[in-house]
Amino acid sequence: MKHLKLALLLAAVAAFALACASANNTPQTGNTNAAATTNAPPAAPPAAPADELAAASTTYNAACVRCHRENGEGGLTDIGDGGTLKVPSFKSGHGLNHTDAQFARQIAKGGDGMPAFEKRLNPEQIGGLVRFIRQEFQAGLLKDGAPAPSH
Repeated sequence: MKHLKLALLLAAVAAFALACASANNTPQTGNTNAAATTNAPPAAPPAAPADELAAASTTYNAACVRCHRENGEGGLTDIGDGGTLKVPSFKSGHGLNHTDAQFARQIAKGGDGMPAFEKRLNPEQIGGLVRFIRQEFQAGLLKDGAPAPSH
């Protein structure tokens, strides 16, 4: 009986802590009139969390930097047994023409000398890498933030 009471108490404390953590923490001014809040301009969409790009940067450094380099410019990479691979740059050539879906597929499935990462990275990590590549290496190089049309 004592264990049951303790378990119920712990469950209640956990539920309370969870409810407090997820509660809206906006300051209250005492005016709870719904009409006052409906005339306010819509809030700007939230920016991507800084930790999202930090996590993608960590993934890039762990999985991609060996071949694509810290600056995203690629180049000749030693692949062992005396072989080299010409790794494309994210900053020029066809790297600027990939759509986000094409980048994600290339990362997941590999090809043209690139290994597949679908068993080492989850879809969120792959999507984070695409956003990281766009922001870190291609910002200002794309027309309106989108890949150039392929001809």
